[in-house]
Amino acid sequence: MKRIILAADIGGTTCKLGCFDETLNQIAKWSIHTDTSDSTGYQLLKNIYEAFVEFIDQSQYKFSDVVGIGIGVPGPVNFETGEVNGAVNLYWTETVNVREIFQQFVDCPVYVDNDANVAALGEKHKGAGNGSDDVVAITLGTGLGGGIISNGEIVHGHNGSGAEIGHFRVDHDQRFKCNCGKSGCIETVASATGVVNLVNFYYPKLTFKSSILQLIKDNKVTAKAVFDAAKAGDQFCIFITERVANYIAYLCSIISVTSNPKYIVLGGGMSTAGLILIENIKTEYHNLTFSPAQQDTKIVQAQLGNDAGITGAAGLIYTYIIEKEGVK
Repeated sequence: MKRIILAADIGGTTCKLGCFDETLNQIAKWSIHTDTSDSTGYQLLKNIYEAFVEFIDQSQYKFSDVVGIGIGVPGPVNFETGEVNGAVNLYWTETVNVREIFQQFVDCPVYVDNDANVAALGEKHKGAGNGSDDVVAITLGTGLGGGIISNGEIVHGHNGSGAEIGHFRVDHDQRFKCNCGKSGCIETVASATGVVNLVNFYYPKLTFKSSILQLIKDNKVTAKAVFDAAKAGDQFCIFITERVANYIAYLCSIISVTSNPKYIVLGGGMSTAGLILIENIKTEYHNLTFSPAQQDTKIVQAQLGNDAGITGAAGLIYTYIIEKEGVK
């Protein structure tokens, strides 16, 4: 019987769960509701464990076949201890030791990491990172996050704040306040929220008609509407798209001279804008970046979509147990 890996990607609304073989081929995936009623995290983690038990009971596997369990959590994680220092979307207001709680239910290894880190690991192993040991994933959604894989391992830093790339200050005029409490973070100008910020900032200066003026007046502007209008030739929206692309390219340039990745993977809802955004990012990236650092580096769109989290959570077990200890 092949051994298996169990994985959980905890979100604010649903927990995506999965079962993988030892080479990270997906065997099954399903989801359960995220129970946020308990600020200690215990009930949610117990629900995940019970969902795993139900899966095992209905499958050909036993818990003795489980190499380990990987869990991705939307909050800052101390990778060494498995502690999550609060998670706003889960209403965890205090530190929750996910590993310690989960190991009350199981006797196999449990690894815990930040959800953006595990998504990056998923893209490295089974997505656009093509198995490279040096991959950076940038998630362009309501906010901007990401993960850095260097020499095959996730960059955590000394207290778990490594790769908090949404908080590079790129807007030195500090026009918009970030959720972190500071102003000028790249998240404020290059996420879906950032697109709206820029539209609202620049549209009073418009000297020509734009197709999204009515949306602006009705306070219904979205990043998708801006990118769609840019594709249709709207000059104002093309300008906004180029501004956003330039900020992201600057971030990619900094990353390239820091960790020199083989792949920079763009994911999240905004990445589906397609060529109008990604080609602008590539052009400005090549203009900005130190030539040796950009040589053979590819900026690509993420491939795994919503499966990146569970794949990467399973990837924690693959990377830190199977690859390191030769469990086969």
